[in-house]
Amino acid sequence: MRAVNLIPSDQRRAVSAAGRSGGGAYAVLAVLGGFAILAFLYGQAHRQVSDRTSRATSLTARAQRAQAAAAQLAPYTSFVALREQRMQAVSQLVDSRFDWAHALHELGRVLPHGASVNTLDGLIGSSTSGSTSAAPAASSSASSTSASASQAASTSVTSATPPGAVPVFAVSGCATSQSEVALTLERLRLIDGVTSVSLQSSTASSTGASSGSGAGCPQNDPAFALTISFDPLPASVSAAKPSAALASNQGAAR
Repeated sequence: MRAVNLIPSDQRRAVSAAGRSGGGAYAVLAVLGGFAILAFLYGQAHRQVSDRTSRATSLTARAQRAQAAAAQLAPYTSFVALREQRMQAVSQLVDSRFDWAHALHELGRVLPHGASVNTLDGLIGSSTSGSTSAAPAASSSASSTSASASQAASTSVTSATPPGAVPVFAVSGCATSQSEVALTLERLRLIDGVTSVSLQSSTASSTGASSGSGAGCPQNDPAFALTISFDPLPASVSAAKPSAALASNQGAAR
């Protein structure tokens, strides 16, 4: 069976022409829609770039102001660093010095009643503590008159104390008996920081005015001479130079 087109021929051509132009219109609309989407995306991106650029400019200005403030405070930072270094240097000197006052206090505390001190020399010897006869690197001595059995002689000692040096007391005095001399040696070992106590001599005085270590001792009382060696002085850690610290602080401030 053959199909029959009932539309008139003149109207049939108009319908076909309209159908062909309808597809192009849709294409134009699609292109316009794509351009609209691209324009919207471009506007969003441009706004984000502008916001981030303004934020970066603000942060840069804040960083510059902070750097300027840090540069103004750099002298104070250098002063604080210098103060800390000086405090550290003083602390190291205090830690590495020998406490003469405490040692003399301990000597007076442990000295027996039957013994007295005629002379006391404070020496800073070499780093070898085994030999008490080594020449001292720096020494200071003071002599006191004959003290009673319950008191020890006091002396003011001023000496250089290099790290590793061994402080030594050279003591001479009198005792009521040889057993009291032995007790004195035992008591002196109780002093804080003492490593050894060596007896050099202990002889009975023949007269009350003999010379040497027995000067001022009563007749027939032993006159002794001994040395007391202490622990070596600790080595102090060398502090950094202030100029280097100042340079590092100024570089950090910049």
